[in-house]
Formats: sequence, structure tokens, C-alpha cells
Amino acid sequence: MAVLRPIMLRLAGSARAEALIRWLPLTRPLVTRFVAGDGLDAALVPVRDFNARGLHVALDMLGESVRDAAAAAAACATYIALLERIQAEGVDANISIKPTMLGLDISDDLARRHLQRIVARAAELGNFVRLEMEGSAYTERTLDLFREVYALYPAAVGIVLQSYLYRTERDLQQMIALGAR
Repeated sequence: MAVLRPIMLRLAGSARAEALIRWLPLTRPLVTRFVAGDGLDAALVPVRDFNARGLHVALDMLGESVRDAAAAAAACATYIALLERIQAEGVDANISIKPTMLGLDISDDLARRHLQRIVARAAELGNFVRLEMEGSAYTERTLDLFREVYALYPAAVGIVLQSYLYRTERDLQQMIALGAR
């Protein structure tokens, strides 16, 4: 398992590997189980189906490790548009975001500004944003980012914790004490 992890992480960051895996007949059924569609219009079909069965849905855009401020701003605008579309369509869904998609690799401040804009809009719309946890190199920075935005919008933002890190039990206790989702 220790040998496979670095290989899988490298493949996960490869656009060519993603394209190949998404479209190979052998792997396509697995991908479609977790990727609702190539764009929101396609994704809304299974979202409505899940809602009809009484299930709530979390929507996430594929992509991370943005290294360009314009791309981070575009991701921020897209997530805000996604929240607005969820509201307009009346579907039971919220969003999940990777902090590197908002520019965390560029600067903590840039990612914070984008996340605050998104969570503020979610709060206005009565929706919710879940901040995803990425690699362990980002754990503390992601928790700091979360705490700052949570202080402003506690009902509109939650956090994901990695279960396989030694520090996670302590992080979980801190999030419980904070009252975070």
C-alpha cells in the first residue's frame, strides 16, 4: 500500500491520466458513480434523482492546485454561480471546495478572500459550504482558513478532516469544541 500511494497521488494530479481514466470503457462506470456530469446541467439530472429519493447532495468541481490568480478568481466566481444556480433550480444541494482551487498555493490571503466571498453568498442564500482537506502539507493552513471564515459565518461553513493523520483526533476535538460541522 505504501508503494501505491505516491503513484496514485501523482496520477491524481495528471490531467492526461484524468482524461484517460474518465473515458476508458473499463473505468467509465466507476467514474460516473462519483462524477455526476461534465458541467452543472448534466450534474443536475442525478441531483434531482437523488433528491427525489430523499437524499441531499454535495456538489464539487473537479480541479485543484490552481497556481494562477486569475484561475482562482474564476473558480470563486464559478462557485458563487453554482450556489445561485442551486437556489434557482430548487435542488437540495450544497457545495464542497478544495482550498488550492481558490489559490491557497498562491497565498493564504487570496484563498481566504475567495472563500469568504463564497461563504458570504452561501449564507445569503441559506446554503452551506464544506471546505475539503487536501494533502497533509495543507492541513494546518486549511484549518486556519476555516477558523477565520467560520468566525464570520458559523452556520454556512464546515470542514472535512483526514481520518488517516495522527493529528486528526486532536483536530476533531478542536472542531467539536468550536461547534463546527
